[in-house]
Amino acid sequence: MRSLATIRRAPVTATVSAVVAVVAILSGTPTARADGGGIAGAQSQAQTLLAKVHRLQARVAAAERAYSRSLAGVAQSVTAAIENDRATDAVREQTATATDAFAERVRGLYMAGGPLALYATLLQSGDITDFQDRAVLVGHVVSADASVVRQDTQVVAGAAAQARTSARAADRKIRTERSVAGAAVRVQRLLAQEQVLLAQVTARVTALKELAAARAAAAAQAVAFSAITTDQLAQLHVLPPSPLYLSLYHRAATTCPGLSWTVLAAIGQVESGHGRNPSMSSAGALGPMQFLPSTFATYAVDGDGDGRLDIMDPADAIFTAAAYLCANGAGRGPSALPTAIWHYNHADWYVQMVLTLAKQYEGYAG
Repeated sequence: MRSLATIRRAPVTATVSAVVAVVAILSGTPTARADGGGIAGAQSQAQTLLAKVHRLQARVAAAERAYSRSLAGVAQSVTAAIENDRATDAVREQTATATDAFAERVRGLYMAGGPLALYATLLQSGDITDFQDRAVLVGHVVSADASVVRQDTQVVAGAAAQARTSARAADRKIRTERSVAGAAVRVQRLLAQEQVLLAQVTARVTALKELAAARAAAAAQAVAFSAITTDQLAQLHVLPPSPLYLSLYHRAATTCPGLSWTVLAAIGQVESGHGRNPSMSSAGALGPMQFLPSTFATYAVDGDGDGRLDIMDPADAIFTAAAYLCANGAGRGPSALPTAIWHYNHADWYVQMVLTLAKQYEGYAG
């Protein structure tokens, strides 16, 4: 969670505009003079700067590939977590079924008289040899059945333990906003540097063919950044929240008329995977909804009514997120929602990610 006083990220356009403005003020470089020496010197400087632009564009391309991989990793981790949840549920069902079967088998044995009934048949035999044979047979049957039950119980217990371990591992691997932010910021900074260099070239000479080509390449890379976001987010799916989180999203949304629970669910997934990975971010944000402590203190809501305000508590965090979004206009309709989400995290790709997931949650029944 980021307050206006502690902006963690800025949109590319704002960053580029600010840097270019600074360059224009500081450089004050005039355009090429009419005399031949001035033009030649300006062109030489422009070529040097363009060489830097070309090198920088290679770095932009590499950074955009890393950004694409980061976004893809978010989708892949969600898919893996969903599959793991399904596998864990299947093991739990198998465990319950096997346990019930074991109990039913043992119950049936003893309801039918169990070993006592078998031993009673021995008394009906007048032949001592037959008595001994039957006694040995009964002992083998009872012993074998007990052994099978013990072995199967151990197998089921091991499978259940493995499922729990796998679930914890999947939770730790959930990719969140933190997984993408660094890669996105790197692309944005490189694109801004690219614009600065192009502005410096333009200040010296505007008639170079190489300048037009460099501008076109820079524009294409800016478009590519947006296309990567759109394409990768199309692969993202909702991560089923626990019944507790689903209930909290619904309840918290009612405190802000006009705010859909789907927006809170989308932010909860993006920020921590619905509490699966609530660890501290590099900026110091904490908890299921990733608040900065200062912002949480300003907007904190006691969601569970226990008299405490806890940034790590799901109820407090989710109700506080609803309050913060509402304060920034989230309840004023679809046109105001993107701005409210942008206040939550100052990044256009983040807004797009949340809106994409919120749309998917509309069809989620739980």
